[in-house]
Amino acid sequence: MEERRNIEEIILNGTEDELSQLRLWLFKESVRLENQESALEDRYARLEADERAFKERRDALERKLENASKKLDADKALFEQRLHILNNGYAQLNMDKKKLEAEFVRLEREKTYQRQNEYDALDLMFRGVDSALTLKKRYKDLMKMFHPDNVAGDEEMVQLINAEYAALCRQFNISVIN
Repeated sequence: MEERRNIEEIILNGTEDELSQLRLWLFKESVRLENQESALEDRYARLEADERAFKERRDALERKLENASKKLDADKALFEQRLHILNNGYAQLNMDKKKLEAEFVRLEREKTYQRQNEYDALDLMFRGVDSALTLKKRYKDLMKMFHPDNVAGDEEMVQLINAEYAALCRQFNISVIN
């Protein structure tokens, strides 16, 4: 404020030399202010350019984030779909496993029943055998019927007959001769 009074006093009452110095100072101050204004305008222009670049980068990153979010949602939906398929598959496998276990139990019962019937049939086939001679004759007759080379032959039945024959031979204390 005091400097302003000094300037006004020089303008009103100053000498030619003081006025010349004041003009010079005013010129320098004007140049300095113009330079400062130019620097501020350049800085403002750079800040605006930086702001535009920042907004462009931000917009690009927002688009990239939006695309990544969409891809993530799509991947999540695909994952959920695959998980649902797998869960259904596991449920179906468990049901199939239970069915197979039930079928296995049923088949085991059937095998047990069939073995009992086979042994009953063997008992019938060798019923009435009371000597080694009768045993050999019955064995030969059964082999003629069930031998695998015959049309109605059955290899499993021959094995059962052989096992029963061997057991009966031990019972009659004779050596097994086929």
